[in-house]
Amino acid sequence: MKNKLRLTLMTKMIVGFLIGFLIATLFNLPYAYTAGVIAVLSLEMTRKKSYTIGLIRLIATLIGLGIATLLFFLLGYEFWVLIILMAVFIPAAFLLKIEGGIVVTLVLVSQLYLEKDFLFVFNALYIFAIGLGVATLLNFWMPPLKKTVANDIHKIDNLLDKAINDIASQKTVDFTILNNAMKNGRQQLNDDIENQYSWNQDARSAYLLMRERQVAILKRVEQTLKAIENLPQKQIILEYLATFKGQIGEENYAASLAVELNHLFDFFQASDLPKTRAEFENRAQLFYILKELETFLNLKLTYHEKYQLTMGA
Repeated sequence: MKNKLRLTLMTKMIVGFLIGFLIATLFNLPYAYTAGVIAVLSLEMTRKKSYTIGLIRLIATLIGLGIATLLFFLLGYEFWVLIILMAVFIPAAFLLKIEGGIVVTLVLVSQLYLEKDFLFVFNALYIFAIGLGVATLLNFWMPPLKKTVANDIHKIDNLLDKAINDIASQKTVDFTILNNAMKNGRQQLNDDIENQYSWNQDARSAYLLMRERQVAILKRVEQTLKAIENLPQKQIILEYLATFKGQIGEENYAASLAVELNHLFDFFQASDLPKTRAEFENRAQLFYILKELETFLNLKLTYHEKYQLTMGA
């Protein structure tokens, strides 16, 4: 999906430059080329980033052109006045946290300096308004990522399902692919939120957070199970984990799995007490695993209660 966003941005840059340049040319504005450049510089991967940098450049441009006009009017268009301008404006931009607008502002200031006419400030403002205006309009065109985010979540659920099956089969689990999938899903969702916010994105964000917490639990469960001897009780827990197969997804299977987990708690509580220290320690670890699995399922149940969706365990 990142490639789709990049392709969209590339296309908008080409269109933005051409439109900005043509509009400025139609109005017979000097430095019409700069309008196209500003349009390109004002385009980002998401609407939020584009609007943020646009606002920063607007503030920086107004301040920079104001300082430049005043200095050139009072002191003339000398090189040393330009140095004073740089010494005043650039630190001020960093102080006000609008350094993202320095380059565009200096390009516009160059019109005043080269033409040696402070009235060219109006031309600079026109050029800037055209470039930023074109970019703002083009920023309304953003590819929706809803379907991509849904596919990412489906992939994460499948990888989580496989990880649980591997644990149940006492295989070594490589969480790297799952971690990367969650990272990618989070990035896609953040991009979608910055482009077009909706309530459903809150639910998706909570869903990913829930899965991230569940993965952290699974990592602890896997490590703990590896350290426990092959007791009958351990085999019972592994068999329970095997029942998760095909029940990891957006459907609410967690409720039925939680019922089965409660049966396991009842079974262990009714079992004979351990007779040796080693058996006691192993049973304590197994009980810890059951509590972790309880938290694992409760995370999903809490998610469903909050968002009232039928979106597995």
